[in-house]
Amino acid sequence: MAPAALSRAERSFLLDGLQASPAHRPDGRTLSEFRAIEVEAPASQQADGSARVLLGSTEVLCGVKAEIETMDAPVVPMQVGSSSTEKAFRPWMPSMPRVQALVEYSPALLHEHNATELGMMTSLIQDMIQACFAEAGTMLGPFTARQFIVVPSSKYWKLHLDVYVMSWSGGNVLDAVFAAVYSALWDTRLPSTQILATDTTQEDTNVGEDDPAGIKYITRGHANAPGHAESHAVDFALASEWDDGVPLHGRDDMPVCVSVYPVRDTFLLDPTLEEESALSSSIAVLASASGRVYGLRQRGEGELNLDTIHQATEVGVYYAKQLASTLQTYFD
Repeated sequence: MAPAALSRAERSFLLDGLQASPAHRPDGRTLSEFRAIEVEAPASQQADGSARVLLGSTEVLCGVKAEIETMDAPVVPMQVGSSSTEKAFRPWMPSMPRVQALVEYSPALLHEHNATELGMMTSLIQDMIQACFAEAGTMLGPFTARQFIVVPSSKYWKLHLDVYVMSWSGGNVLDAVFAAVYSALWDTRLPSTQILATDTTQEDTNVGEDDPAGIKYITRGHANAPGHAESHAVDFALASEWDDGVPLHGRDDMPVCVSVYPVRDTFLLDPTLEEESALSSSIAVLASASGRVYGLRQRGEGELNLDTIHQATEVGVYYAKQLASTLQTYFD
């Protein structure tokens, strides 16, 4: 992707400086040096969590809104002995995203970039964010899934991430977006809730002649003895209108993104818009403060061998740990 149009002479001048020994960047930074990052959080009083990130002149705003999503338990047919019945199937957590991302850009960016290019970038960023918070067993990326349950088998929290790219003029928009997402989620508080009412139903006591040991009864999801009354929570309320809520459990291990650009035998970090245009390929490394790798994404038209990818990953993880720790200091 070429975010800025450079002439052949401009591109050659930039590459000569980056490949020199020692390397020379137009703004005087070393190849591995990041620009100062500015974080404002909260950035909106209407959101449950928000942040504004400024990296150079690239500006990104992210807001988080928590809403209750109701899932009706599907009814499935069951055979009990010689009779047929229907029962609601109640999974503890539906297999649906709990974190939904939407990435948009300011119309002002159309003066510098074409709509197709911006559409591809926003789609790429959305996919990368969604992948980081995908369901994996009892976890949603770094988050424990149970904290999203309001009423078991019925009502759940869903987080909507609205990312707005206000300016891309400083380059490195991918790293800036993930820094904004990280900061907004760190600022997010889920309201504390309590169960108000329960619905008690009497289970069928008929074990059936075809199941004298009760094995089929147990495998149908009835762990207790036949004839027990089963209770389901059906309603909830906020524990306190004045409570600020609780932070997301697992936020310490949220990922940030570090884009690593190979330059001969070394790597460049935090590129400007012109440097992005001059370099042909990069590796986006998604990792947390603990060093957990969430994913890699190669971008650009250049070819990279496996050894370069491994080295770029190590560099990305090292600086991702530093970046995540730096972002946390804004909230201390």
